[in-house]
Amino acid sequence: MNTQSWGMGPLVSKKRLDSWKEIADFLGRSVRTVQRWHECNRLPVHHFGGHKGSVFGYEEEIDHWLAGLAGETATSQAPAEAEQGPGRQSTHELSATADAMWETRSERNIRTIAELYRKAIDHDGTDASAFTGLANAMIYCALHEIVDATMAYPSAVEALRRIPQLDSEHLDAKCSAAWIDMLYNRNWRQARAAFEEIVRKRPTSFALSGLAAMHVAEGRLGEAFDCAWEAWKRNPLVGSLGGILSWIVYLSGDFGQAIEMVAQMRSGGGGGSLATVVEALVLVQDKRLTTHLDRLEKAAMEFQQNHTLQGILGYAYGMVGEKSKAREKQAYLAHGSETRMKSNAYALALVSMGLDNHQEAIARLEASYAEGTLWSLGFRTDPVLWPLRGDGRFERLAGRIGSSAQLRGEEIFEAPTPVRRLGEALAVENP
Repeated sequence: MNTQSWGMGPLVSKKRLDSWKEIADFLGRSVRTVQRWHECNRLPVHHFGGHKGSVFGYEEEIDHWLAGLAGETATSQAPAEAEQGPGRQSTHELSATADAMWETRSERNIRTIAELYRKAIDHDGTDASAFTGLANAMIYCALHEIVDATMAYPSAVEALRRIPQLDSEHLDAKCSAAWIDMLYNRNWRQARAAFEEIVRKRPTSFALSGLAAMHVAEGRLGEAFDCAWEAWKRNPLVGSLGGILSWIVYLSGDFGQAIEMVAQMRSGGGGGSLATVVEALVLVQDKRLTTHLDRLEKAAMEFQQNHTLQGILGYAYGMVGEKSKAREKQAYLAHGSETRMKSNAYALALVSMGLDNHQEAIARLEASYAEGTLWSLGFRTDPVLWPLRGDGRFERLAGRIGSSAQLRGEEIFEAPTPVRRLGEALAVENP
């Protein structure tokens, strides 16, 4: 995995799209939807030989159009909404606005995105793009612990089920279904085949990050990094893409590079809770853990709803001998999973690791696998779980992850070269 080339590469040259189908494929929507956007939202499409001639468009112009929609403020939208009256904003306007916001999706705007798609569905129960968008939003919410996976994934499945058959094979809908197959149905081979097809035909950042996650599940971290890097380059304003990239570097064992990558993401205004989790996972494996406790406590306070960060803090307490604090955190997380249906199993597994209860940790990891958490995809290579290597129960669990489940245990748990080089000499610089 080449992590030395961190930085902005040359811009990809823009090309001309020479038909409605090519434009639709570029946008990940049906031809009918794209034509509606052209008529109602001024999607930049040109005609050869007059209005009735064949059409063409430029990727750069379409990208600028999307950016313009994403940049609309609530103030600029208010006159149009007032003119139409409450509840009269049309379906295509709602979907188009949500689509544009999706291009800059974040933990702050994802609820608004989901609400816009939901309103579009309320207006028109046959809008395939709105159902697909809602499914994507629910998947994003589950990955980032905004909505519990036990509620988010079934909602995404139901949204996809309601897509008209004619549109269910469209690339965006197939991408959502591939994420569900990977995380919820655990249909590894079908998910991998779908991601590969989508990336070959139209490599969106969401599809590329899905294929990256699939490579993580198979323990192929070099290929995972390449896909995640390409996803980030295509949409660098989406902070979570940088978080996934940092997570993959962490899984490789290159802790110093992972911390550096998190820092660079934050300098550009990205990162969010996922990057903070990566940073925390590195810090708790530093020999100077006691010096990082304040930093870990601040992170857990900043993202109070992120149960993984709470679990990492509980792990830290256990590792430095503050067992009572670790058990308090464990009780808090366990209570949350019982009363709020929170998918806390990975977090609880980490606390159990800190309390040196490996069998309980493995049981929690099995539950995390069933929940479909992002973290479960990394069980093969997650450095914090290495003390569990050699336990038959854990090896069987790891062998169920990814489409290469036939790999032998010693291959699954082979430490990446950067980790073998660092070994116990881990040193993390304080910022």
